[in-house]
Amino acid sequence: MNDRFAFYLSQHHAALDHTPLFETLSDVFQNFCNATFASNEPFRWPRLVTRSCAGPDEIPSMLYARRGDRPRLHDHAKRAVFFLLDAKPALEGKIEGMPLCAWLELHFPGVPKIVLRPTPKHKFPAPLPPGFFVEDAAPFHPANPDPAKIRACFRSLWQPRFWNALQDYVSGEPADSWHTPGHNAGNAFKRSPFLRNLWQAYSPMSFRSDLSVSVDHLGDLSTPEAHTPLADAQRMTADIFGAAQSRYITNGTSTSNKAMLMTLLRPGETVLVDRNCHKSVHHAVVTSGAIPVYLPAHFNLRLGVWSPVSLAELSRAINTPRPPEKKPRLLILTTCTYEGILYPVWEIGRLCEAAGILFYADEAWAPYLHFHPYYAARNAPARYNATCASGGAHVAAQSTHKALAAFSQASMIHISHRFNDVLERGGPQWEWLQKRFGLNGAGSREKFNHDLDEILRYHHSTSPNYPMMATLDTSGIHMRLDGLRLIEDRLRWIQAFKQRVAHLCGLPVSDCFVDLPAIVGPGNAARFKRDGYLHDPMKMLVSLRNAKACDEFKTLLRNRRIQWEKSTPVTVQFLVGTGTFEDHFEDLFETFKRGRDLIGPPMVDAFKGSHFSNALGGQPVVVPRDAALCDGEIVPLEKSKGRVCAQLLVPYPPGIPVFIPGLEITAQMIALVKRVIATEGHDGVHGLFIQNNRPCVEVIRDDEKQRVRWL
Repeated sequence: MNDRFAFYLSQHHAALDHTPLFETLSDVFQNFCNATFASNEPFRWPRLVTRSCAGPDEIPSMLYARRGDRPRLHDHAKRAVFFLLDAKPALEGKIEGMPLCAWLELHFPGVPKIVLRPTPKHKFPAPLPPGFFVEDAAPFHPANPDPAKIRACFRSLWQPRFWNALQDYVSGEPADSWHTPGHNAGNAFKRSPFLRNLWQAYSPMSFRSDLSVSVDHLGDLSTPEAHTPLADAQRMTADIFGAAQSRYITNGTSTSNKAMLMTLLRPGETVLVDRNCHKSVHHAVVTSGAIPVYLPAHFNLRLGVWSPVSLAELSRAINTPRPPEKKPRLLILTTCTYEGILYPVWEIGRLCEAAGILFYADEAWAPYLHFHPYYAARNAPARYNATCASGGAHVAAQSTHKALAAFSQASMIHISHRFNDVLERGGPQWEWLQKRFGLNGAGSREKFNHDLDEILRYHHSTSPNYPMMATLDTSGIHMRLDGLRLIEDRLRWIQAFKQRVAHLCGLPVSDCFVDLPAIVGPGNAARFKRDGYLHDPMKMLVSLRNAKACDEFKTLLRNRRIQWEKSTPVTVQFLVGTGTFEDHFEDLFETFKRGRDLIGPPMVDAFKGSHFSNALGGQPVVVPRDAALCDGEIVPLEKSKGRVCAQLLVPYPPGIPVFIPGLEITAQMIALVKRVIATEGHDGVHGLFIQNNRPCVEVIRDDEKQRVRWL
């Protein structure tokens, strides 16, 4: 395995021999890894190599091989595991006109920064940013380091809390289980002549680690503030992802969205909703009783995908004059979008804060943005990850399982430092928030945490999956130790793969793979780029010449047992995650070689007819909760025009609803659903009621119209 690197910015005299410290750091790192991440197979742990620099000006050239719009890290920099900083340069140094701490937090927020305090009683003039950890300097003295205290520092940064405790509990002699679950540490499988093969396939650890809250010393999602390994793991996760607080969710970001909207909103309050968001956000609007104002939705007819909302449209929606009782409390955006468009969250956060509106980011598809400088904004001292320290969104939800190393359904909620700031110290525009989560006459994060945890108890199972929670714990550790390398390698592989495909097809890369200009339209590309929108390379969307070519390309993929994420009539999308490796690109390239003549810019629109572009227009005419909970009637899809939806109809994937409770059904909505049925079948649309092989939908009954609230 490649060595790992530490970078040491020292104020010590150059003549002082640092060899004892560097050797101790490496020995302690190897011993720590061996003790913490040991496996049954022999493994040679990497050395820790320390690179020292005399001044802050040397740091950029030590880390970057190339700067600009597409930064590239030196090979040693992509394996950085921490920065070691003497106090004086950490507090007084500058890089490129920025304070050293701010520069490191902007470019490398996911890498721990250890600041050495000159004496145990030394006080820093101001709190250090998130991601900075203060340690006494004495154990790190260049001539006389203290291995035991350095090891304790490493444990505080990288030792999994919950996974280690779970492993300790189940790895010893099996205990007699007189509690749930009923399979009793796997005995129901192991001792069954019929199910023993399941025991053997899943391995004993899978069953022994499938525990319940009866093992209360490990922790319980219902008590996240307790002093248990699970609570400690969630606090450490917040540090790793740059959040003020984090919560583990074991039934997907769908539950994160529902819980957060129920916590932040009250029935009848207005919420600005990305019309192109996941169906779970619309479910959350229903459960919270809020009144949605849908943001403009733009459909790209050529590709069959939805474009992002422009910054100008967002500004208009945020700043539109409204009566006080209809003032929006929350803005919800999906960033990145399903096709990989990242919003300029810093700029949007500033617009929201000026208006006293919370910004909620559904970051389900991009939980890795915190861990690489590629995702630092080019035109502002901020990042594209929603809860960055400089301030983007106030709350973010992430599907850890979608791109990081966690089990399916594993998700996280992150509460940003900015949220705590506006809650406790915000101006008059935040009086509503401070009153909502008020305690003793002031906004209180403790009261907010209490309310959030109470709402989460509505949604959490009281029997959460312990192995799943362990992967939430370890996936954060994984990214803190190795996130730079994981993302840097994949960005390089993606770039090389796209160039190979373009050369194979004799076309520009932009004709083979969909990017920002193709999604927003060439005429809009300059404006979106200027406003700070960015396409995430980890979402590879190949362009096919027509629907027939797309079908043939998918057949080639199936024949090689390659499964894509989603498709439209002229595109196929591939997700790159932390478990994607270089050999996977080689396998995929073999399919591209066979389908080279199918690849290219679409010759015809994926969706013919301009009426599709208006399919997601319109605003609700009935309160969505009333519509969803009324007594409805089932009518054939083609006869539903003019009726009011009582349910969702959702082409899946990606999961953007066309029909939503409370909307009046239009001919365009019907046409879009029928188009999906024609290409994907009835199963391609979630929510259809099939009667005599005819697709039907539930609408508000005529005799229910007096019982629902009209808008």
